Amino acid sequence: MSDYPEIAARFARETTNHQMHVLHEDGLYRHLVFADPAGGFYRFDIVTWPHNLFLRGDGFSFGFSIYPADDIFNMFRGSSHDGGINPGYWQEKVTAGKVRDWSEKLFRAWFLDEAAKAEAQHPGAVEAVGTQILHSDEHSTEYQGTAEYAVASFSHGDFRLRIPNDWEKDFEDYSWEYLLACHAVLFGIGQYDAAWKQVAA
Repeated sequence: MSDYPEIAARFARETTNHQMHVLHEDGLYRHLVFADPAGGFYRFDIVTWPHNLFLRGDGFSFGFSIYPADDIFNMFRGSSHDGGINPGYWQEKVTAGKVRDWSEKLFRAWFLDEAAKAEAQHPGAVEAVGTQILHSDEHSTEYQGTAEYAVASFSHGDFRLRIPNDWEKDFEDYSWEYLLACHAVLFGIGQYDAAWKQVAA
């Protein structure tokens, strides 16, 4: 089960027809390619060597490293949550790639909560936030800079929104690229294991 079902659904949708191609395999030295034979986006490569895995995909690239275990596939197999990704633990193994990013969802939840708390003392605060920020053609909360500008521009009587310091509140969450990479690694290992079972049968 994923805490980020929209990313899991997106990955499943985009990789429905993906097949694995082994470009190289010599013990722990592997180069596996996963792609739709008909073409399209979301092709990705998994390259491994002792203690390491590098994932290169359309729009995302990540490096993972562990020590002292030689085969990093075992780390991913043994630490998945009920067959799903484990982004919290796996982020500790990332050596390259952007794990966390601005979360519009967390930011919106924060300022809506702030407005709701202020509503009794400042009637209309929630509506003002909706009009001036949420449904405004002038402001966007999609990116950190534009979201901070929207909040700085907000006014409703003497009620103001104050963006908390980083140590007070964090508006970052796992980046969609990192979550896709986690799904890609788990999917790739699953395909690899299934192919080995077929060969052994």
